[in-house]
Amino acid sequence: MTNAETRVRSILGQLQDAVSAKDLVALSSLFDDDVVLFGTVAANMNRHETISYLARVVAQEGTVRWTWDTVVPLVDEPGLLVFAVVGTVGTVDSTGRPDGQRGGFRLTGVAVERDAVWRLSHFHGSVPEPE
Repeated sequence: MTNAETRVRSILGQLQDAVSAKDLVALSSLFDDDVVLFGTVAANMNRHETISYLARVVAQEGTVRWTWDTVVPLVDEPGLLVFAVVGTVGTVDSTGRPDGQRGGFRLTGVAVERDAVWRLSHFHGSVPEPE
């Protein structure tokens, strides 16, 4: 595993931890002030819209659970990571058991380093159409 892949997986791990804890403060801190987030049900073009979307993510029944099967760093420069990810997504209940179907998941992301902390400035997750 490359250093860039390790950094990306660390960022994604923090994302999963915050979502699993349903901790909006921790989750919000993972996103840059200049963020764009394209989620399943909304395009969020600024921090206010993104935080509002994240609040709905943590408030929903069940908890989003991702697997990050393939992580491909595309750009690895000082203070900048651009990456693509393929995996699966689904929800789990309060005991950690799946409460629905898992499906494919694709992600493109940009992380920027500010004050020695990596933050997501772009997150575009999508679920492929069934074939």
